[in-house]
Amino acid sequence: MKKVITAVLVAIALSFVLYFIFKTHDGTISESGIGSAMGQNTSIRMIVVAYFDPRDPQWETIYAAADKYPKTIQYVIINPCSGPCGDTISDDWKKVITNLKHRGIKTLGYVFNTAESLTNIDYYMKSSVPTDGIFFDNESSTDNLKNFKQFSDHVHNLGGIVYINPGYNFPQVNSYITSGSTDIANIHEIESDKSHHILINEDLPPAKLSVILGNVTSSDEMASKLKEVASKGIGTVYVYENSYSTLPSFFLDEVKQASMTPVK
Repeated sequence: MKKVITAVLVAIALSFVLYFIFKTHDGTISESGIGSAMGQNTSIRMIVVAYFDPRDPQWETIYAAADKYPKTIQYVIINPCSGPCGDTISDDWKKVITNLKHRGIKTLGYVFNTAESLTNIDYYMKSSVPTDGIFFDNESSTDNLKNFKQFSDHVHNLGGIVYINPGYNFPQVNSYITSGSTDIANIHEIESDKSHHILINEDLPPAKLSVILGNVTSSDEMASKLKEVASKGIGTVYVYENSYSTLPSFFLDEVKQASMTPVK
């Protein structure tokens, strides 16, 4: 009888230990906490650069992939006309944003660095169906942090994500992130055959870094590039063929492969 009681007490104690290991500050169970405690890495996530019409059937492909491999597609860029288009975001785009949000995907309104303004941010983030943040293209390709802060602060005050795309890991990218102005930076947007030139800051966590690789021609090459990126400690990726206006032919395989590829 004593042995049974002892075994029960041990089991209860172990359950409490596991509970407090996995429990986050807000009372939820952390996926990354579980992976860390178990000695496992989180799989790489995807940002999808979907520069096509909101009525394009390719959105259905994205929805289907997100349904089959949940939490793998982390971000999708919303780009009506290389930025805002008209006075308000259209109903068609609102439907796309809603469909993505229902799948747990964070939407990012597209703004080029020369078009940065509070008005263009509000176009996306004060819509009746707002995006979850802004994708600032070409930002930090030069050191513009002092001026950029007004825009990043505005996005953050609206509860949004600041995602910059300098296209390369310029020296100032680190200060954009460590200052708190930027949540995630895309540090490589170039042909996949130059991926060995990707430079990273070892002090930054994978969730802060992403890369976009083009001119990939096969599923085998795509899988190899995903593994290469993940091994560098980069948490988010998009691999495409030759255009942002068309999903790669291997898109479904890419989502599947990403869901299984752990980050260093």
